[in-house]
Amino acid sequence: MSSWNLLLALEDEYKAYGFYSAAIPYGQIFANLQSAEATHIQALQQHLQNLGVAIPENPYLEQTRLPTNLQEILTTALANENANVELYNRLIANESDENVLDTFYRLQAASFNHHIPALQYALNQANTNQTSGDSMQNLQNAIKALNDGKELLNETGEMIAKMQNGSLSQMELEGFLNKLNYSLIGGLIVGALGANLLNEFLNQNKE
Repeated sequence: MSSWNLLLALEDEYKAYGFYSAAIPYGQIFANLQSAEATHIQALQQHLQNLGVAIPENPYLEQTRLPTNLQEILTTALANENANVELYNRLIANESDENVLDTFYRLQAASFNHHIPALQYALNQANTNQTSGDSMQNLQNAIKALNDGKELLNETGEMIAKMQNGSLSQMELEGFLNKLNYSLIGGLIVGALGANLLNEFLNQNKE
């Protein structure tokens, strides 16, 4: 079973190498994992060479399609590494060569003890950074809304003052009402404010 098991393991390591090679632009962790996969591949190829088995080329080089963002890439990588651990469980159960078994155990341990924790840490960091970015954007949006609301209230005071001293023109009132944004500081409040201003202006003109 050694040659068949080795070829199955090699294909999975090839796949991992191709994935991490494509993901390198997204962070140093993927370059480190690519390097580790290269070591795994060499170990498996050495066994195949000792058995006189032809070593296939890596079909995953420059063929891997990645998810669209870092979090999805890390999540996919974690799923792949967990699948790799499960693969070695099956291969180990069906292998009798002690040297091959030793390699399988070592490669499985590398995934379980090093690759998976590193990817999980990176995913946690990416999620934390995303949350921080969202919080900062929400804060900036809130500050902008408050500033917009403050400007609106200041302009409202000016309109009321002009209306009280009789200097408010219909054009100015219409321009102001067009600026009222019903998404700011509660649409019903702003809507009622505009309606009251318009009624007072019309009543004042009747007088």
